[in-house]
Amino acid sequence: MRSLKAGNTRIDGDGDGIPCEALCKGGKGGSPSPRVPSSPRPKTTLISGRAGLISVGDGDTIRVRASSGESVTIRLACIDAPETAQGASGAAATQTLCQLVGSGPLEIRPQTVDRYGRTVAEVYTNGRNLNVEMVRRGKAYVYRQYLSGCNANTYLKAESEAQRSRQGVWRSGNEVKPWDFRRNR
Repeated sequence: MRSLKAGNTRIDGDGDGIPCEALCKGGKGGSPSPRVPSSPRPKTTLISGRAGLISVGDGDTIRVRASSGESVTIRLACIDAPETAQGASGAAATQTLCQLVGSGPLEIRPQTVDRYGRTVAEVYTNGRNLNVEMVRRGKAYVYRQYLSGCNANTYLKAESEAQRSRQGVWRSGNEVKPWDFRRNR
């Protein structure tokens, strides 16, 4: 109790002489105070259907405006593109995704919401799956760890074609995979 006498109000939030009462039930004032999270939790929005492009973040992330008017971040499902910090391959992936999304409407086919609050989805424009197209052009890898929600054969065939024809990330053969790059940062 010495710290309370010394004026430590951090453990006695309301100054009534009872320390840490927010953590204890039955303290003065009855029920405990609500816990305040240390950092805000990401907003979890799972959108589906038509959306308009707002921006391209990198080779596997876009921001869209849903038909409800809400702004939502989309993580392209089943692929992993080089990070922007990976230099030329990251820049090329972002540029290619910018070209593919164009200015037309997008069709969002969601799978889940990830731990960052992003809608994880396959994205289509004019009937074309942009996720697969990024892999086919060698601008992204098949993200095998998260492939279960997609047609694995389609993605693996596109990657095999890109690798065989030495497209994009397969050109030099010694490209650092984005998941290894993130882990080693």
